Amino acid sequence: MTATLSPGSGLVAGVAVRTGLGLAGWGIRRARRLADRDLQLSRLEARAVAMQALAERDELVRSVNLPY
Repeated sequence: MTATLSPGSGLVAGVAVRTGLGLAGWGIRRARRLADRDLQLSRLEARAVAMQALAERDELVRSVNLPY
């Protein structure tokens, strides 16, 4: 017969295992997202479009002479 160190140790161990499994699942999902070439390409394209839109907006703002 074995005895636990304290009555709550089983609860703490259960929480630790569930937390570890949750973190492992999160890491696997994150690695999949980072390795997804199509997703990365679409993000790069969206970022390029956004940067171009910001550049056009900035140019428009600079071209307008506002009285102060």
